[in-house]
Amino acid sequence: MKRIAYLLLLAASLMGCSKAFVGDQPSAEPREVFEELWEQIELKYSFMQYKGLNWQAVYNKYSPQVVPGMTDIELFRVLEGMMNELRDGHANVFAPFSFSNYYPVFLNSPENFNGRLLLQSYLRRYPDKHFITGPFQHTVLDTLGVKVGLMTYRSFSSLFSEADLDFIFERFAGADGLIIDMRSNGGGLVNNVYQLSSRLVDAERISHYNRLKNGPGANDFGPETTIKIIPSDSEKRFTGRVVMLTNRGSYSATSMFALQMRALPNARIIGDTTGGGLGLPHGAGLRNGWSYRFSVGQALSFETNANNQRYNWEDGVPPHIQVDLDPVAAAQGFDSMVERAIVYIRDGS
Repeated sequence: MKRIAYLLLLAASLMGCSKAFVGDQPSAEPREVFEELWEQIELKYSFMQYKGLNWQAVYNKYSPQVVPGMTDIELFRVLEGMMNELRDGHANVFAPFSFSNYYPVFLNSPENFNGRLLLQSYLRRYPDKHFITGPFQHTVLDTLGVKVGLMTYRSFSSLFSEADLDFIFERFAGADGLIIDMRSNGGGLVNNVYQLSSRLVDAERISHYNRLKNGPGANDFGPETTIKIIPSDSEKRFTGRVVMLTNRGSYSATSMFALQMRALPNARIIGDTTGGGLGLPHGAGLRNGWSYRFSVGQALSFETNANNQRYNWEDGVPPHIQVDLDPVAAAQGFDSMVERAIVYIRDGS
């Protein structure tokens, strides 16, 4: 119930903010649309200082490109370029004919995922143990002297039921460890994050802390909200060694799940740093009928550094153990990231 109450409070807060995002004037002149979006980002974007952005310099770069009589496509490209200066996959402009997205996070990094290899060598190693339950594929491996549960989840936008989780986690009872493969999971619904992580704890645990931008200054934030993982009411849970596999395509809600795994003493992340996207996205309409969104909040880690400061992992949650997919091993039918996870489950290191 605490989790539900928090989500309702967050929704109410963001709905309240939306009034400030909507322009009052009906004019759709390109100059006014540009000025409106630039100003809203300046006032409300939550990572301006974190990313070292000089928003006035961005204005000076793109403002001369806005000219009378420009087409909608030309205006869209200007707004797209300005939005991408934020280097944020949660910063988007939506027009009827297209929407902007920031791709370098994924395109400039190794993919570190081979779905066919995972299916052939692991999920289908024992065909009678391979199940597809809701959006999950899962199996149980007997390898290297240990019994390992393996489940994959490709999008937090994919809904699942408590009955789905009951079936899956009942199969993992007695396993030495569990691998949750979330490589290239681009995110989705936050509620699904909490629903899944509730099966990995036996008591309430602090996951991370959220704070919302509440003023025009770069460091104007409201009070921090403590976010907790609440154990599922179901007894079908797994609290042994858990490994989450990640790559740079693990984004948004998947980064939040990674943030939770960093907070659990029985969990480890193996693979590459996630793609980030921990900011709370919110937006509204522009006066020409288009819309936008960008991050208006921050998620801070439960972990602290030597100075007792929490980490802001907006650019990506780091793994405990960095491993890339080895193409030589892959050619021989082995996923080096899965194999390293099995070794951790066996040895604890």
